[in-house]
Amino acid sequence: MRQLKRVIVAGVAAAAVASVAVTTGSAGAQSTRGPKDSYIIANIEVPGESTLATPQFGDGANLGVANAKKAGRNIQYERIPAGAINASLAEQAFLQGSAKSPDAMIGLTSSNVFIPVGPKVAASGVPFIALASPSEGVADGTSGGDNIFLIRPLNEQTYSSLLEYVCTDLKKELGLKDVKIALNTVQTAFGATVQQVVNREVGNYKNCSVVTTQTNSAVANDLTQQTLAIKDSGANVILSANFPNPTGVFVNQLRQNGVTIPFVGGASLNFAVDAGSIQNLDNIWASDDCVPELEKDKKAKKFVKQYTEEYGYAPNYASAQMHDIMQMLSQTIEEQGHDPAKIIKGLSKINYDGVCDFKADDNHVLGTSVTIYKYKGGTDKTKQLKKKVILQELGEEEIVIITTTTAAPPAG
Repeated sequence: MRQLKRVIVAGVAAAAVASVAVTTGSAGAQSTRGPKDSYIIANIEVPGESTLATPQFGDGANLGVANAKKAGRNIQYERIPAGAINASLAEQAFLQGSAKSPDAMIGLTSSNVFIPVGPKVAASGVPFIALASPSEGVADGTSGGDNIFLIRPLNEQTYSSLLEYVCTDLKKELGLKDVKIALNTVQTAFGATVQQVVNREVGNYKNCSVVTTQTNSAVANDLTQQTLAIKDSGANVILSANFPNPTGVFVNQLRQNGVTIPFVGGASLNFAVDAGSIQNLDNIWASDDCVPELEKDKKAKKFVKQYTEEYGYAPNYASAQMHDIMQMLSQTIEEQGHDPAKIIKGLSKINYDGVCDFKADDNHVLGTSVTIYKYKGGTDKTKQLKKKVILQELGEEEIVIITTTTAAPPAG
């Protein structure tokens, strides 16, 4: 077993926001299953169950189930809500689901819940696809296990790619002599990991440096202090690793205070834009694991059309991943039967060409790429492709492990 390098960062706050533990879906789904039947439980929220809940995960899952059934595979799908903040409720939701003996489960939507709950998932032996990708969740990680697979690239992979883009491609595009980064991170293990990665790697790039680092809680609704600090820092690019709600607040407050420098963020930025939280999309760059509307193959185009017609809005990476997870799991269960060990073995060999592309590596990471794009600007949400990065598997020396403590979120 590999030993992972550990970078210790103490005192990362784990927020505690209540979510609803309500079972929805097929009653009695754990009854006798045929070879084309699969019983899948997802620990995800839908709007109305918490302030952080978004529709894409649930809508993507439902469309995935429908399309699997069209292909002749019967998914008995159940959803037990669990959010991205409260680890205790996420654990309860997992235990409630695993007690029903499903063929597979989906969940752990953020590092905040993955890191503390992952060991319980690993000990259960239930085939599990996680929706967040903290370093601790890799196969040999402190919160990972042979039965846990990470649908998304590791946070290190995503932000290493974004940092390289900012320090090279964006630098050239904007004609900057020096790139002066204002780093913004959320006060969770996710943010701490990104801060470690950026500080470790920024020295690899000529005339590229971090001039200020500003943090905020996962539920922050006023970032005036951070905004003014960046305004006074001399930064000419903002690189953000945040949650969706604070991201929307932050971008708006920056613009209101005359800070119009490029804002570069991850998937949370896309969620904020889709929710209509950002008033002006000028100078906004984002990245996702998969951007269905920018993919050129027929499967992606068909999915975008079907999803948009069904739900009235364009899909994002979460929509596509949940759809593809349903295909991967139902196909694997059909091929391997209902034995958890065989399902896990099948998932460890996944090489799936769906709306997104997935291939299992030794870390049990399934995501293979990061797509960087720019919004057209103003109120126009059109995405303009800037770069698609094909990722390489990370070695143990490149993986950052964050030691967290659990506490109430700071005010704001």
